[in-house]
Amino acid sequence: MHARGHTLPELLIGLAVSLGVVLSAVACYNISRQSWAAFDAVDALHHNARAALRNLHAQALRAGGAQLSTAADGQRVQRTAPHDSSQPDLQGTEGTRTDSVSLGHWHSLSPYDCQGNHTGSDALVLNSYQVNTKKELACKDLRLSGGTYQALAEGVEDLQVRYAQAQANQTVQWVTAAQVTDMRQVLAIEVCLRLVSSQPNTTRNTLSLGCQGETVAADGFSRRVLRRSLALRNHTGVLP
Repeated sequence: MHARGHTLPELLIGLAVSLGVVLSAVACYNISRQSWAAFDAVDALHHNARAALRNLHAQALRAGGAQLSTAADGQRVQRTAPHDSSQPDLQGTEGTRTDSVSLGHWHSLSPYDCQGNHTGSDALVLNSYQVNTKKELACKDLRLSGGTYQALAEGVEDLQVRYAQAQANQTVQWVTAAQVTDMRQVLAIEVCLRLVSSQPNTTRNTLSLGCQGETVAADGFSRRVLRRSLALRNHTGVLP
């Protein structure tokens, strides 16, 4: 019995089928790689958001906290004024592009600033938050001489802050920094962050809305808008 080889048409068909299988495998690999890269970018985005909001929340809890000291007889504990009237524990600026906010507390309540540094001898810690030109949420202690803004989270395109101000009729109204008449009457703040991924997402390229309802053009990057209401627990005595 004689061995029979493959004909040229059979070889060409076999090569075509093999090439099709290889091309399909490469296409599937590229799609999987792009999907994983997009997932990883969104995961990093949420990690940055959590880090930023965790820091803001910690400072909001301390804002306006009273200083405790022992009385001269050594038996009683005295409660001082919540904060220095010359430096309110809550300050805000409504910017043309993005807002900024500052939260302060007594140094003796916690000597650490928003960067985690053990601050100097100043009686107050006043942490200022703003978005820099590198799309980073940065902060520094305004009362610390020589302090510079340091990044807390990357990929932050916008920071918007609203203030829950107590009204004369015992209601609460959300207003902007420019509309606040007395920061001491603010019971809570609402922080909105608009974040963008570091890597493009080729599987989704749609318009999105920002913190103020504005339309953000589609550019191939993933975005998320996260809001958190942070109660200023040391302002709770404002309303009866």
